Amino acid sequence: MDKVLVVGGRTTGLMMASELARRGIPVRCIDKSPGIDPHVRANLLHSRTLEIFQGLGLDAQATRGSVSEIGFVFYRDGQRVGESPHAPIDSPFPFGMSQSQAHTEATLEAHLEALGGTVERDVSLTALTQDEDGVTVTLRCGGEREETARYQWVIACDGAHSSVRHLAGDAFPGDADDIPYILGDVLIDGDEDLEPDKGHVFFHEDGVLFAFTRLPGNRHFLVASLAAEIGTEGTPTLQQLQAIVSERAAMSLRLHDPHWLGFFRINYRLVPRYRQDRIFLAGDAAHVHSLLAGQGMNTGIQDAHNLAWKLAQVVRGRAPAQLLDTYETERRIVAEEILETTRKITETMESYAGLPQQDRETFISHLYTPEAARLDAARHLQEIDLDYGASPLSVTPADDDQRGPRPGTRAPDATDLVFNGQTTSLFRLPADDQYRLFLFCGTLNSPPVEVLRDAAIASEEFAQWLTPYIVGGKTAAGAFPDLAVINDPEGNMHRIYGADNPCICLVRPDGYVAYRCSDLTSVGRYFEQSGLTGR
Repeated sequence: MDKVLVVGGRTTGLMMASELARRGIPVRCIDKSPGIDPHVRANLLHSRTLEIFQGLGLDAQATRGSVSEIGFVFYRDGQRVGESPHAPIDSPFPFGMSQSQAHTEATLEAHLEALGGTVERDVSLTALTQDEDGVTVTLRCGGEREETARYQWVIACDGAHSSVRHLAGDAFPGDADDIPYILGDVLIDGDEDLEPDKGHVFFHEDGVLFAFTRLPGNRHFLVASLAAEIGTEGTPTLQQLQAIVSERAAMSLRLHDPHWLGFFRINYRLVPRYRQDRIFLAGDAAHVHSLLAGQGMNTGIQDAHNLAWKLAQVVRGRAPAQLLDTYETERRIVAEEILETTRKITETMESYAGLPQQDRETFISHLYTPEAARLDAARHLQEIDLDYGASPLSVTPADDDQRGPRPGTRAPDATDLVFNGQTTSLFRLPADDQYRLFLFCGTLNSPPVEVLRDAAIASEEFAQWLTPYIVGGKTAAGAFPDLAVINDPEGNMHRIYGADNPCICLVRPDGYVAYRCSDLTSVGRYFEQSGLTGR
């Protein structure tokens, strides 16, 4: 019996398959389409997704030809009324990057192939049953030949119309927005006033028009709301979209060379459960919401990043099966919040057309927020502020000094480090499939070398779970020649992690703080309290 079947070869499935393959887990990835689909709506890579790509060495390729999105410009009846710049966040990627989903898929598919994997195209799932030992599936290959196979685990990454979810009998409760939309990926003549690093929002009595940041190839992604009663059957014409742009933008913008056009109706849906025994749901198979704010693709990629390391540990026999329950514990709350946030943004934008004339000035004025609020919003929308503090995998000891990043939060980057003789940053350390245990020497009161060495040796009891790193000053490498040492010559990492005094910080394989404590030998307490060991 094979180990894992990933159904769906878009961004979520590609991330899932490659993260499992990187950890040596036999995985098969299938997709019913013949190839990468250029007709996609996800065109924004968030900062947190880019950080994950950086850790995998994919950031340069993923951002090739992309454009930073640094803010929004607002228009009323075609007249520019102001702009709201995004606040740069504390990340190697201070802004989100506009990039076509097709390029992101191609990057991830090449990554999977480099790991020895592949996406089997024109393969669809037609039947599925599971028992306590595995899942039996029926696949249709190339539209004709049928195949029956058996897997220990099946992961649904096959989108909003998931065949896995349907065959497993899971509901997809929610509702649809009353307002339909027209979408288009087009070239525009006369776009000189549309700054390429900003999104442009045109408010009009007939609806709102979004001209999102230019895509590679100088293309534009346009989204416009329609009247509720307008039918959305079939495919719209370029002339329909042109008429809307001419009316709402009041600029001499000529649309041409459409890559694709389509109608779209926003749904807000969330599955009752992310796991049904040996079947998992991820990405749009588990949750769908408004395309505004660009959360969908990024959330799916991060679903996969969360689940893959946990499933790999269970498949290897290193972790109890209960570890897999934390996937839903951690990711469901993220999806719930995204549904709420994107609904609020969307319905706010849609409300303009129905306002009395005197209320529209007030509406526009409320679009501008103070810098501190913009920074909080940017951290939230870029998914930097995710907090898994309520997860059993986040353990805060009673004697925690409350300094540095809290358990459950993202482990921040630190620059100007030296590892293996090379200047680097924390996010650029070689990708690891284990927890990282950082043993900080401290900047004010460093312990004797023997104390840190003993702490590193004590952690070897958990070698199947973690890799220890000594984090010290310029001379640390010489003091610990047989251990992995991160030199922090400027004290950047110590400062960011609140390590004035000696302490440990345990970081999960997906880059979130799991545990921190001033007791250098206390890491066993984490594994006991989190339930990851039988002690």
